[in-house]
Amino acid sequence: MHSQIPHINRRTLLKTAGAATAVGIAQPFVLYDAHAQTAVPVRLTTGLKLANYGPIYVAQRAGLFEKQGLSLAADVGGSVNEPVAIALSGRGQFAATGTGMAMNSTAEGGRMKVIAKMTGALGMWVIAKPGTNFKSLADFKGKRVASLRFPSNTVTSPTFAMKKFGGFDAKASGVEFVEGPPGSIVSAVRDGRADVGVVFEWDASIAAQSGLQVAFGFAETVGPILLTSVMVKEDYLASNADTVQRFCNALAAAMKLIREDKSAYVSAMTAEFANLDKAVVAAGCDRLLATRGFVPLSPVVGKAEWDAIAEHDTLAGTVRKAFSFEEMVDNRFAQKAVEAFGLRG
Repeated sequence: MHSQIPHINRRTLLKTAGAATAVGIAQPFVLYDAHAQTAVPVRLTTGLKLANYGPIYVAQRAGLFEKQGLSLAADVGGSVNEPVAIALSGRGQFAATGTGMAMNSTAEGGRMKVIAKMTGALGMWVIAKPGTNFKSLADFKGKRVASLRFPSNTVTSPTFAMKKFGGFDAKASGVEFVEGPPGSIVSAVRDGRADVGVVFEWDASIAAQSGLQVAFGFAETVGPILLTSVMVKEDYLASNADTVQRFCNALAAAMKLIREDKSAYVSAMTAEFANLDKAVVAAGCDRLLATRGFVPLSPVVGKAEWDAIAEHDTLAGTVRKAFSFEEMVDNRFAQKAVEAFGLRG
């Protein structure tokens, strides 16, 4: 839905809603009239600055939060833990970060609810020097693998994939992770300190631009997995259902816009990552959009992808306790938003 919504005054809106109810038409969501009410201020914190949060960036750049009557302040956390800590303290309301952080918080008594999907696949790749034969997980055996520092997904996700889908233990099979700070993986592969590297975007496209090859992607092997999600405190959800619905509406609108207009995604990403070469961002966007499930088709969380991340984080040792889909996920708001914007999984 890309056209502008005409101004509707409060009286007309209420009259229309009343008439619809009278004839038995279900109302999947409320059309918020920004001119008729004061916008609700909310704060969202993301875990680090990553391509994982593309739908949020699109919603911001396209004014979709404002169309839902929200005044959104978005901040970047210094770690994957920080967004949840800010929500628990009451300094913010919405946290977008690694899904396991919701489970860890709940295990420690800070009960969280996951309300929307943000990333539904492992957008990670193996980079190597040209000519390196790397076609499957088995090719990790005996390799030095450049990564970020544990518990980064550049360590935990390949370790999980090797064990779950490759049928072997990384350490026992001679896999050695060469850990380093952000920005170190491409150079470690290029100068021979590592045989291969495991990267997210935008490092995959930076590697390709510098002459390395993107040899293998994890998404097809691992399948759907709720790598990143949006979460709120359980008690905040109980008393602010209307605000949560508005937030999910904006996300659903962004996901529909991305599906209908790729340029909206590329434009938002280019603006958010203005420090990068535009060609790198464009190539990265192509790769991310071509990775099935990475950019969600809807914000609704599926049970299979929840079970996958719970198993992933348990095997990786990054969660204290794995909670079930039924305990942690509240899809009511995402489902209503999907109905409102005509999305299908």
